[in-house]
Amino acid sequence: MRRPCPGAIVAAMAVVAALGGTASPAPGAAGSGARPATAPPQAPAEPPPVGEGAIAAGLQAMHRGEYRRALDDFKRAADALPGSPGPLFYPVFARWWQGLFADGPAGRPDSAFDDAYATAVNVSAARLDEIPRDVDALATLGGTQILRAHVEAVRGNYWRAGQEARRGKKALEQALAIDPAREPALFAMGALNYYADRVPLIVKGIRVFFFMPGGDAPLGLTQIRKVADGGGPLRTDGRLLLGMVCSDRYQHAYDDALAHLRQALDETGGSSLIRAAIGDLQIRLARYDAAATTLAGGLAEAGGDGIEASRQRRWLALGLAEALAGDWRLDEAEAAIARASGEEAPASEGLQRAERRLRAEIAGRRAALTEPPAGPADDNGDGDGRAAAGRLLAGRRLMAAGRAAEALPILEAAHDLLPREPPPWLAGSIHLELGLALKRSGDPAAAHGHFDKAIATRRFRAADRARLELGKKGEDAALCAVIAPGAVSVSGAPAAAPF
Repeated sequence: MRRPCPGAIVAAMAVVAALGGTASPAPGAAGSGARPATAPPQAPAEPPPVGEGAIAAGLQAMHRGEYRRALDDFKRAADALPGSPGPLFYPVFARWWQGLFADGPAGRPDSAFDDAYATAVNVSAARLDEIPRDVDALATLGGTQILRAHVEAVRGNYWRAGQEARRGKKALEQALAIDPAREPALFAMGALNYYADRVPLIVKGIRVFFFMPGGDAPLGLTQIRKVADGGGPLRTDGRLLLGMVCSDRYQHAYDDALAHLRQALDETGGSSLIRAAIGDLQIRLARYDAAATTLAGGLAEAGGDGIEASRQRRWLALGLAEALAGDWRLDEAEAAIARASGEEAPASEGLQRAERRLRAEIAGRRAALTEPPAGPADDNGDGDGRAAAGRLLAGRRLMAAGRAAEALPILEAAHDLLPREPPPWLAGSIHLELGLALKRSGDPAAAHGHFDKAIATRRFRAADRARLELGKKGEDAALCAVIAPGAVSVSGAPAAAPF
């Protein structure tokens, strides 16, 4: 469901509203005949200022993909606080977010982003001319420039992207020098520090030519964690970002990542986009039944009219089809594809590729249903994908029943029947199931060999399950751990309750 874009900036600016609630006072005991105790009169809670309330409403709408409503709310916030830089960041963010989740050529940022960017930068610069150490202006300026850096990278303007990233980092550093606990700047700087240090080595080699800023991954993850474990309005943003960071190729802290994503979902009160992120990670961990449940919930939440909402539902339905296919619920998977095709959103190239891949996978799995469930492999030269898939299914059923010793020879037969160029789902799944069977049968060395082969299978979606089974976490993974309530986190802040 992702569009190709630098993960650093994508995750750095994944801002979500943290929505809170108030508890109602408990009623008096019923049926006692006594008057309930009367609480001392309290002044009614004051509603949040118009600007803050409008921003919260706008972020909530944006998280549901309702961009027009979000932009209206952000304009309301800016109108309530004329001349203030803070609210002007959010229209920039909304335009960027809209482009991020668009698909195909329409996803390239357009002049609406440029207009919102110019307004935010001009107002921030004017405020800094009057008050050079204004923290809100510095944080807004820095965050806006980081977004612009990503937009310029998408447009292919790498020199401009490097300049914007450098300027944005400078503004954020100035904001944190004045107020080290300023949450928006801490969040953005933490993400930038982490991802700028985790780009591929080839990018690090050319970074100097584009004046791209460097990073510090442990410091960045500590900063993100401080936001997530704190009690500020961006704690959910930090939690969501932790989920993305902890499940990346460097940390491999997958269960911690799921816990953070689930807590972010709980704090937002429901979001189809966060459910999509959870479901995608569950597919990567070969937890197909759980992924199907998660993505079906996302579809139920993705209401609304218009192309944007339809496009979200189309991608969610294809994700649901992938999860159902992985769980061998093929009729349901085909129904999910039909539901995706019935959406009004046009079928972009990305949607068409995903649908073709899933249809081919479902056809391969369906052919296996007519294959004998067990028996010796036949030596037929190039292998037999249909027979291999049939034995994979039989072995998987035995594994689900806790009969690893019986599953092992069947899965080995499936491996022997693999054709020279098997589809990724078939080759990766056989190596993964073989690794699991060998691990449960007490042969960890052989299991590791098959886990390594599953990881090496190009475009195998559940390769992260093999990484999870190998148990090798990243050097910063301790910062991902979900901490018990009341404990002090590695960031030094009181820890939030785990989900």
